Amino acid sequence: MAKFKKMSLIILASAFISGSVMLTGCGGGISEEQYRELQDLQAQVDQLQKDKSALESGKSSIQNQIKDKDAKLKNLQKDIDMLKNCK
Repeated sequence: MAKFKKMSLIILASAFISGSVMLTGCGGGISEEQYRELQDLQAQVDQLQKDKSALESGKSSIQNQIKDKDAKLKNLQKDIDMLKNCK
């Protein structure tokens, strides 16, 4: 029984030490340079989202212009067909 307690104490101590080492190694946080890089990347993402919105708006405008020109073209084709039938 004493051997079991000693063995469990050794296992518990080694688990505590290895856990402490892992937490200490991972808990340093990010450096100031990494933080600035993250901010720069976030600014780039924001700018790209704004650009995307502007391009989508422009695309919508161009699509509306195409629809208008198609409608005018159909009307002109009707007029041409009507004039051909009058002859």
